[in-house]
Amino acid sequence: MVVGVGFEPTYATRADLQSAAFNHSATPPDCHFYHTLYAYKIALVLRDKKTQLICQQRSRFMTPKNTKNQHSAKNSYRKRQKTNIIDYSENNRIEGNGSGEKLWKPVKSIYQARKAPPKPPQNGYFIWGRHTVFAALANPERRLQNIYVTPDSADELETALHKLESYRQRDIPSPQITERSRLDGVGGAKENAVHQGIVAAVWPLDSPSLDAFLDTLPKETSRVNIRLLILDQLSDPRNVGAIMRSARAFGVAGIITTFRNAAEENGALAKAASGALDHVPLIRIVNLARGMERLQDNGFTVAGLAGDADKDVSSLSFHKRLAIVLGAEGSGLRRLSREHCNLLVRINIDNNAESLNVSNASAIALYAASVDFQT
Repeated sequence: MVVGVGFEPTYATRADLQSAAFNHSATPPDCHFYHTLYAYKIALVLRDKKTQLICQQRSRFMTPKNTKNQHSAKNSYRKRQKTNIIDYSENNRIEGNGSGEKLWKPVKSIYQARKAPPKPPQNGYFIWGRHTVFAALANPERRLQNIYVTPDSADELETALHKLESYRQRDIPSPQITERSRLDGVGGAKENAVHQGIVAAVWPLDSPSLDAFLDTLPKETSRVNIRLLILDQLSDPRNVGAIMRSARAFGVAGIITTFRNAAEENGALAKAASGALDHVPLIRIVNLARGMERLQDNGFTVAGLAGDADKDVSSLSFHKRLAIVLGAEGSGLRRLSREHCNLLVRINIDNNAESLNVSNASAIALYAASVDFQT
């Protein structure tokens, strides 16, 4: 074998080559492998420790996927994060102790988990607000499961309970004192419940039949004016609640709607009604056209609100027994509902305005029906 050294070729034996390879690397090949493996293991340990520190820092801003481990005794880091933080806004600065420096007050940690709100009863819902809850307490037809009240509203609730009849007081469960923050979520994720410190868990009211409701009204020979409202597929609970509030103000005897394509009785509707849900009967029927015919058989004049009507809304006051039909916003009255009306009336608005909110239109129509324009 020829080995090039400089410019002159020299000849090396097999023993010379083995000796040169051994001298070039005094460490056996196996030792290189274990050195590399040891360095790789050290790198893995350092990487795991670094990853653990990063995960601990980020866990304060992340919600664990497994909620069962959230309150586990092994999760000690969960306990350590319940500490105070500093609000560095100018409104939170206070004077120091004689040093002239301005300090910041510690505030409650934003990372502390909010207490879960109470759960409504099966097939029931929550109502909130003073007027709404007090009206439900006074309604003997209303079934209540629980009453939740904050300490600052407990005296007001106790006063309202003492005003009730003794038989009604026995049906009402004992109020539970709870924190205000716990009641903030009773309306769900999409509803900001302004509960005023009073919440009640209730079941929906039983809807009377149309015939049973008509039997409770004065006879046709009576000179008493009777006003009814008919809702033609109004599905927004806030609009329906606002209509019920106006109906309560103008002495409406009842509101008729359908089982399908109508607003369900829930907390948003009860809050918008402001107690009227427990004062004005809400009658649900299957077929609205047949219900209108049933009213006409009992001497009622059925008048529908329509923007293209010929008669003015003031003509409603001429009828003793009157049922006003309100259509959904946008689509208005359906064709079959228009055909079953005895007359159609309009509310004159500005030409540049497209339409009027249905709850506002109901209030105007009820006011027009209550004013004696003949005098």
